[in-house]
Amino acid sequence: MNRSIDIEEGREELNEWVLRSIELFENTPYLDNILDVYPLQSASPERLDDRLKRRIISAHQSRRTNELISILRNEVKFPYDEPLWFLMKNIQGCLENNPLQIQRIANSLYSMTADETVFRLESAPKLNTQMGPMFTNWLRENFNLLNIEDFTNSTEGIHILNSTEQDGKTFVNEVLNQNLAKRPDLVAKVNNTYIIGEAKWIGSPGGNQNKQVVEVLNLCRDQRGDVIRIGIIDGFPWATKNSTNNIINDKTVVQVQESEYDIISALLLNDYLTSFL
Repeated sequence: MNRSIDIEEGREELNEWVLRSIELFENTPYLDNILDVYPLQSASPERLDDRLKRRIISAHQSRRTNELISILRNEVKFPYDEPLWFLMKNIQGCLENNPLQIQRIANSLYSMTADETVFRLESAPKLNTQMGPMFTNWLRENFNLLNIEDFTNSTEGIHILNSTEQDGKTFVNEVLNQNLAKRPDLVAKVNNTYIIGEAKWIGSPGGNQNKQVVEVLNLCRDQRGDVIRIGIIDGFPWATKNSTNNIINDKTVVQVQESEYDIISALLLNDYLTSFL
């Protein structure tokens, strides 16, 4: 995606908070510090019982498809990203009534060695599936939370709304008149100013990651009344150069960095809220 702002020579054109987030990424141990918000744990392999491994290897090597599928059906994950496996595993009749699909899946399994099949079953789980709750937990640990009544009546200081998903959504839509499909990740009040925002961890370019960025930008674009809408984004969008020192022109990066809206790293959230005191 073509940039309209020179990220090296024209940074003064960037939104103030976008620029501060980029500089935070470039000039500090950003990935170490962001662990305070998204406390990723080490990804450890999930070892299978030795007897189970022997059963998988034996069924695989002997091409006993029904036995192999039956064994894998009892495991938490599958050796590869099979789009029909959830149905095959969980829905009555799917295994028994679809022999062509079973054979297709078996062919995929047999394209691996038996040892590779076991290795994939034991591989460490992905770490990015619970990033949303991590941000919420970080808010609870670092800011003053108030119930809806106290939050509404507060007139001094920085406060975060403490509510259920449904109550928060109702408050934002009916009291703040925001017309949102779900409760925002951030519902804050600084003195008499309301600030809402969506928080996203974007670890890489493309696909679903870009959709999440668009979701944040759309939220910010539809400003309503006196309520301030912001984006809280962390990860890849703050990078400006790749490992070969070339400017990154990925769509996800450019959209965030050239946004006119207040898009910030969570590490700057306290500074941002404090600026309204």
